[in-house]
Amino acid sequence: MLTTANPEYDRKFRLWRQHSMSVNDTVRHGSKQVIFESYPELGYNYRMTDMQAAVGREQLKRLPQIVARRREIAEQYGRHLAAIQGIRLPVEPHWARSNWQSYCVGLPDQWEQQAVMQAMLDRGISTRRGIMNSHLEKAYSGTAARRNASSLSNSVKAQNETVILPLFTQMTDAEITQVVEAFHGAPVPELATVSVG
Repeated sequence: MLTTANPEYDRKFRLWRQHSMSVNDTVRHGSKQVIFESYPELGYNYRMTDMQAAVGREQLKRLPQIVARRREIAEQYGRHLAAIQGIRLPVEPHWARSNWQSYCVGLPDQWEQQAVMQAMLDRGISTRRGIMNSHLEKAYSGTAARRNASSLSNSVKAQNETVILPLFTQMTDAEITQVVEAFHGAPVPELATVSVG
């Protein structure tokens, strides 16, 4: 779902969502005259199914509680992890509020990403790299992004030095503590001296 106050964006999004047809199917099917649509630009099929729409409408009723819980979890992570020297925690800018779709932390310089992730997995905690870089994937090997990869050094650094911690609405405080303790117990000497509480 997209929302925008920009009329030009709105026009483009409505065009793109249905193969960029000049006339959408509702208008065409409801017309008393034959209408031939045109395709003024490349578009895609971004329409959701009726079932997805029905589920989405019900989920929207729960959105305030979902976002509130995700914010609580992010706040707990921030409070428990802030004492780790060199860690880079996500920051909400003063002008925005995050829905905390994920909680991505930047590892201290001396930490090895894969070792931290493996140590957490060994304790039953699944993590992911903070971002993926499509320009490094084989499927994009012949693209301009790959040819200009040197200008994406910050993206590569973020991929190699960040970890996404579990964050889901049904997560209990005990599960948050389990994640934090597993993170504190990762195979790096500095972690052993940091208090979890």
